[in-house]
Amino acid sequence: MPAEKEIIFRKIPTKPYDLFKEGLIVLAILSAIVLILAGVFSSPDYPTLRAQDIAEIRPVAYLGTCANILAGNSSIQDYGPPYNPDTGNAQRIAGVAPADWFGVTIPLDPPRDFILKPLERASVLDNTLILPLSEYNQASSGRQQAWLTNYMSGLEQATLAGGVVQIPVGDYGPVYLLMDAMLRIGKAGLLEGALDSSARLPFEMDFTRSLLFFQDDVYAGVADSLDMLGDQWGVAHETGNYPGGPGRTPFCTRFHRCRPQTMPIFRR
Repeated sequence: MPAEKEIIFRKIPTKPYDLFKEGLIVLAILSAIVLILAGVFSSPDYPTLRAQDIAEIRPVAYLGTCANILAGNSSIQDYGPPYNPDTGNAQRIAGVAPADWFGVTIPLDPPRDFILKPLERASVLDNTLILPLSEYNQASSGRQQAWLTNYMSGLEQATLAGGVVQIPVGDYGPVYLLMDAMLRIGKAGLLEGALDSSARLPFEMDFTRSLLFFQDDVYAGVADSLDMLGDQWGVAHETGNYPGGPGRTPFCTRFHRCRPQTMPIFRR
């Protein structure tokens, strides 16, 4: 029988065939097609929005964010776990709040951690900040709020002249100097470092503070301009008409809890 098969196969024309080589050729062609299509049809890759960009392009919005945080108006102030122990605001599913199980794992006091601590770090290099910081810290809570209220009212009438924010004369106490210092920190590109360097390690992988800093207003405005906001909280789609990954839609319930590393995510 084998001899008969050999005779039959001798009559069939054949030629050498390198399956591995053919596979590599097909892979190279498909890879080229994928790369071309990805370059033409992929979703826009907007650069990360940095504090330095906001401080230089929208200094009034930058100062407004800083003043609101110092006044205790940040949404993180009473967010609940993992930032503070206000468990009444924790998100619940069928009456169950998984965030409460772990408690406060990232303790945050926005006025202190976002504003006063960065200024204290900056005062090491700029000793003109020592006196305003001392005056603010020693003032009563009511006096601090009066200064901040006056300052935020002044910001509503602010004008820009040569890149300098000018606000009407008022009783701002040391707040004016503190906010001016925060703006200089931002323009120097040092805000993220001042916010995230609490671990004192040679490298930093926790960017929680810098990502939360502008999430209430500035990031929301940018997200709205890029058509990223939906009717419900969560990352429903990418910028413009691009749907984004299917895993984003059902599981992300608050913008600042589901954030990719290439773009700031926004809370509505």
